Amino acid sequence: MQLDEFISTIEKDAPPGQALEWDNSGMQVATSRSHIKTVGMCLDPLPENISQALEKNCDFILCHHPLSIKPRLPDKVDTFHHVLSLLFQADTALYSAHTSLDVNSSGPVSWLLREMDLENPRIIMPTGRVHHEQLRFHPPVELSGRKKALLHDVEQIYEENGHISRVLVRSELADRFLQRLEADAGPVDCQRRYSPGDDMIFGLGLMGSWKEKVSFFSFMDRLQSVLGMENFVCMGQRPAYVQKVAYCPGSGGDLASRAFAMGADVFLTGDVKYHQALDIQGTGFVLDVGHFILEEKMMYSWYQSLERTVPGINFHYIKGKTPMHISGVHALKSV
Repeated sequence: MQLDEFISTIEKDAPPGQALEWDNSGMQVATSRSHIKTVGMCLDPLPENISQALEKNCDFILCHHPLSIKPRLPDKVDTFHHVLSLLFQADTALYSAHTSLDVNSSGPVSWLLREMDLENPRIIMPTGRVHHEQLRFHPPVELSGRKKALLHDVEQIYEENGHISRVLVRSELADRFLQRLEADAGPVDCQRRYSPGDDMIFGLGLMGSWKEKVSFFSFMDRLQSVLGMENFVCMGQRPAYVQKVAYCPGSGGDLASRAFAMGADVFLTGDVKYHQALDIQGTGFVLDVGHFILEEKMMYSWYQSLERTVPGINFHYIKGKTPMHISGVHALKSV
């Protein structure tokens, strides 16, 4: 598959224009390759994960966390330097889908809603709106050859006798789509119209609900079966029943008050700070499951989706592990 075609595919799930301002989503390390055959996916771009991907002959690595949030030089021999060295030697690309993936509520971030059969999804903190345009072609454009690859940029396609009569595309991608189309097919007669009815809100955190309340113990049984965890950091008053469940992968402690204002019975996230925990007292119940597990499961869900829907690419998932663990005094003394 052509490199730009694959990037267009993943950016439908993780649009770079939707990433938060402070973030560094997108291409981390470029490659001179124009075609790719094997993609490795992982949560963190650590040397051991990069090495495993390269052992599987991956020529493109897709991770969640950026190699570095802020621009920096490889001016000392450290993890950053090691990863760059591995990628440069193999001429392998590294791409990060960070907050660009987190804010797309219809994408992999919704995996927990699906796993726990939660309905009526709502975004906890909207961060923006996606505008769409309808592009109408007169006459319709023939759908063949390279033009099929260009359709990765569009949301919906309307055909007439094997020709494209109109498409629905995000406004931010409309110019790029038309430029690529005309580069392949020559000048086209296109009428552009803003389509407000197709706009979509994006943002951080999700909440879903069940039709009926379940006991807190039943909820914990479901959650444990999905996450595979035995220990949780808890704060706030434990509810007797649970119907609305909210969560934010990664570090979402500052979204707790919003979730409870929306009626959440339980809020799941990671990296809750001490003073955030103090503010939570009396407002709701939070389970801090750590930064790792919700994002690891999200990336694996994305891997499964891409493997199922993207032809011509071999996918490999490199499993991660949390760098944190809980040890008792006796265990520490015995090491």
